[in-house]
Amino acid sequence: MAHLLAPQRSNPTLPIFFNVDGVVGAAPAENKREDVLLVQFCLATMAANRQPGASEEFYRAASAVTVTGNIDQATIDAIRAMQSEVKKKHPQTVVDGRVSPSRGSYGYGGGGGYTIASLNESVQRRHIEHWPRLDKIPGCPAELKIMVVRTVQGT
Repeated sequence: MAHLLAPQRSNPTLPIFFNVDGVVGAAPAENKREDVLLVQFCLATMAANRQPGASEEFYRAASAVTVTGNIDQATIDAIRAMQSEVKKKHPQTVVDGRVSPSRGSYGYGGGGGYTIASLNESVQRRHIEHWPRLDKIPGCPAELKIMVVRTVQGT
């Protein structure tokens, strides 16, 4: 189940972010429903709110994602496309079509960053007026709204 994380290492632009509990994407992955919803919602939000810099291939892949909570090839392809975009700026990024849980920081050894942190940062940049209230962003699925209220408001 997705949850809010305050990383041990401070990043002033993203002091908290939503994390997944299990790996989402290509096998082997747990693909827990709420985790998949979070990843799909982030990708769909990025596709719906284009910003300069990302390739047309990324936007094409992200636009194919349907927010269902079930893993599918379109979601895996969009994860890979996003990782490829991040790799252009951060060469140590692993392109594997998987979103792994952050283990208390934004990056893993060797200079790579967790895809879940990049997804959060991208959504935050597009909807800073609502962050971290994903439930206020248009298109947020009902199940994610429940998770946001649970983790942000504590109910």
